Amino acid sequence: MDVRPNYRKLGESVPTKREHLPGIGFNRIMHPLRASWAALPVLALLTSACDSPARIIRPVIFAEDDQAAVAMRSAPVILLVKIAGMRMTGDVRNVAKPRVGGPMVPAIPLFLARINADVLITVQGQTRTAVEFYSWIWASGSHGGPRLFQPRPGAIRVVFLRDEGGYLHTVGDYPSYDLVLHSDWLPMLLSAWKSSQRSGGDPVERLLALRIRAEFESLSESQLRAHFGDDGPKVNYHWATDMDDLVRLGGPFFVVTQLDDICLHSTNPSARFAACFVTAQHFPGRCEAYQLARKATADGFGGALLADLFTSCHVAEHNRNHDLRSGGTQRWDFYGANMAPQHRRETLRVYATAMDNEVHNAACEVAATIPEARDIPECSASKRIVR
Repeated sequence: MDVRPNYRKLGESVPTKREHLPGIGFNRIMHPLRASWAALPVLALLTSACDSPARIIRPVIFAEDDQAAVAMRSAPVILLVKIAGMRMTGDVRNVAKPRVGGPMVPAIPLFLARINADVLITVQGQTRTAVEFYSWIWASGSHGGPRLFQPRPGAIRVVFLRDEGGYLHTVGDYPSYDLVLHSDWLPMLLSAWKSSQRSGGDPVERLLALRIRAEFESLSESQLRAHFGDDGPKVNYHWATDMDDLVRLGGPFFVVTQLDDICLHSTNPSARFAACFVTAQHFPGRCEAYQLARKATADGFGGALLADLFTSCHVAEHNRNHDLRSGGTQRWDFYGANMAPQHRRETLRVYATAMDNEVHNAACEVAATIPEARDIPECSASKRIVR
């Protein structure tokens, strides 16, 4: 329900008799000049109300990840920022809610926030050092479900903005349409961004690649050993916790390519360990990455757990290969059971770049039978050998 004040409609008759307007303080019949001066504050108030952000900025919730990804990648303004402050405007809207997780209700209340931030990198749009923008956010207590946009002061975020009536507004509002970065990654990312600007290419993909690399390459040996226990990453120390966000924006093939490269080629043993662990956990055909993680450290750190995961992974891969060859439902994808042709093609590219030869071969056999995937380059090139 819209709880904004019920302003009187322009043109609606108003009482003019003095007894109906106690405390006005002047006669109903005024000199024209005095009347015009007296009307100025009222006109300014009405103009301000009509042009207020809450009246112009419409809440946006995307029902599909594809729609969100297009809006984010095509945003006219994309910035890496450090949140300086946030202030609620006092405006609230009840917004119809599609099935995007969270409360199982037909509508949710969203509150308009005015956010100020220092700009660290201008990825897309006019270069600036500071920015003010708006977003309709969840502010109704606890929330179960997907990550929410939480612009707390000091937070590092990549924000995707568009202009609405002179105000910058996040391209989507609920649950979140940003990327989360940690301050520990910033020095490496900022340095790498500056040195990579001459390389050209898609700026969003360049930022995504640097964000992934910054997380893993900044990992020290002491951090690795402190954060990884007998059962894997300890609570609050999991790597790539925003995997869904990364895949939504960059696609699974792009993300796994970055992880595999760090796993196979990084000069930082801790980065290799963590990237190999994550790529094996999240993507198909990468059981061998558990073995590579064990070999990344001189003392075979985490060896017992990694050996168990390697064994169970091969069982799952056997079932996955059977499903692929039989045309059954795939046991891994980020797109759900009913994939569009472009998603099926990208999913098969992920399978075809597998470290495990059996998965690679099965994926290429299937790709040869699907029109949209017959020409994927991963099946025409010689298979890489994992050592």
